[in-house]
Amino acid sequence: IYQIEPVGVAFPKSKEQASLVIRAAADAGLSVTPRGAGTSLVGNAIGEGLIVDFSRYNRQITDLDLEKRSVRVGAGVVLDQLNDFLKPHGCGFGPDVATSSRATLGGMIANNSSGARCPIYGTTADHVISLEIVLADSRVEKISARHKSLDAERAAIEKVIRAASAEMAECWPPGLIKRWPGYGIERFLHAPNDLTNILAGSEGTLAAIFSAELKISPLPSEKGLALIFFASVGEAMQATVELLDLKPAAIEHIDRPLLDQTKGQLHFQAARDLLELDSKPCESILIVEFYDDVVERLSMLESRKLGLRKKILTDLSGRCASLVSRF
Repeated sequence: IYQIEPVGVAFPKSKEQASLVIRAAADAGLSVTPRGAGTSLVGNAIGEGLIVDFSRYNRQITDLDLEKRSVRVGAGVVLDQLNDFLKPHGCGFGPDVATSSRATLGGMIANNSSGARCPIYGTTADHVISLEIVLADSRVEKISARHKSLDAERAAIEKVIRAASAEMAECWPPGLIKRWPGYGIERFLHAPNDLTNILAGSEGTLAAIFSAELKISPLPSEKGLALIFFASVGEAMQATVELLDLKPAAIEHIDRPLLDQTKGQLHFQAARDLLELDSKPCESILIVEFYDDVVERLSMLESRKLGLRKKILTDLSGRCASLVSRF
């Protein structure tokens, strides 16, 4: 699939250029694939028609409003770039994908990306205020709960979704946080006046995202980390369920095959020594992260009979946290 070669690639510098190239492709009968950094692993950033790449030039960050806690970004802004811009103001963007050093905000919106801390921050769609989009007929529109553009299209979408809502609801398991691939049908049913709910997760099939107004979040005042070592993956999975009442910001899992890949590698030896992996081997590790009320919640976790052993880290600015992050 990664050997698919497009007819051409366009790198628009403005929404006007994006509109022109998308209209030209439509007139020529070519498919259009909007593209960010291409970090997705399922082939949705490639195609045989025209690739419209928004990552090269569309990287402006503007309209920061700390009181409103919002910012506007071009679709090509990289997540780490945005967070570096926001950090001096004590803020950040909630969803934190593993590819943050290269994933673009346009791509994150199109895929409704989330990350490990979705119990705290939800998914990218939860942080979209408005979108500036380019349609297949070259129209450039702004959509949000407060914009009345595309009202006929919105009404048509609502009619189709409501007609099939009961059938679709049967396929939605309750209580899952990261269950939003594809069109945001359930989000749209809760807020049918906001088309961003449908665009987020649509993977470029409905429109190309040129820019977005996003919500930003205050950085946590404190963080804490607990590492729990297990004799089996099954025990670790069961412990994950038992830890949910402590409301962790994130729970990450590392298993023995991954840990074994670090054996004999100098870059990982200090981390292996910190975790005592050579003297006290295990099959599985849970990395449990907490924001706020850290001491109390770590104490509660430490008192529970989970796993073979535990390691508690409260200073995440220090060397220990840096070593753990290498995994």
